[in-house]
Amino acid sequence: MAERINTPTVISAEEALRIEIILNQALIDLLLAKGLISEDELIKGINKIKTERGIINNDWDNLLK
Repeated sequence: MAERINTPTVISAEEALRIEIILNQALIDLLLAKGLISEDELIKGINKIKTERGIINNDWDNLLK
């Protein structure tokens, strides 16, 4: 189990985004590898969130094909 850091640490927004991307990718990889979700379910979930947040077609659409 990970050790908790008790002292406040300030990180840049760029580093926070980098950490978030790595965390999300690791979780997605685990879900797919364990067969808990399919790639199709993942893409449908992404599209649902995009619709809910009003994100209009963008470069993501090319990545999801």
